[in-house]
Amino acid sequence: MRSNVVGAAAESRRRGHRERPGGAHVAEVFLRDVRASAPPQLPILRSRLQGELLARLLLGPEREVTMLDLAVMLRTDLGTVIREVERLARAGILTLRRTPAGRVVSRDGGSPLYEPLARLIMLTFGPAAVVADEFGRLPSVREVHLFGAWAERYDGVPGSPPGDIEVLVIGEIGADVAFDTAQEAAARLGLPVHPVVRTLAQWRDEGDPFLREIRAGHLTRIS
Repeated sequence: MRSNVVGAAAESRRRGHRERPGGAHVAEVFLRDVRASAPPQLPILRSRLQGELLARLLLGPEREVTMLDLAVMLRTDLGTVIREVERLARAGILTLRRTPAGRVVSRDGGSPLYEPLARLIMLTFGPAAVVADEFGRLPSVREVHLFGAWAERYDGVPGSPPGDIEVLVIGEIGADVAFDTAQEAAARLGLPVHPVVRTLAQWRDEGDPFLREIRAGHLTRIS
């Protein structure tokens, strides 16, 4: 009797899969693989890396990125990036195109998931991606870190999204350039961005009490 019930249930699931409308396929593929631990910022995603990858591609101007460049941005190995991109491409969220230099990836702006997913990513992974994008364009910037409350969120400390973003910028840039760049990031995020600029020599100085305090707390490198 039990085998009949199990068999009937399995057959019902198979019929349900065949009869599911095509529009549901996009969401089904996107949510299918949930083996990796979910990020605390947005636990409906399969991993933190997936959230950071989506932030790089869904936010800001539309662009094509090579797989290798994406791996460098995310500070991970190429194979992992390829697997994540292929999953998202199968779901219709990203698009892949072959070029003489290799495959390039971009977002699929026509996907029904694009706009709502981009809004979710902006509220969760957006600060790191946007700040890294804006300050990473400056050739004299060596490193960019988040500290304070947003760094705590990225490290999984519970709490509501903070009302501003604290950024440590390491490099040879003037205060006016840092301010203008922070304003550009703030305009994209809708949140105030407060940059703290230090040279590489100052960052390596263990005697600075302010930097010691930053190091003792949560610090997330984003570029």
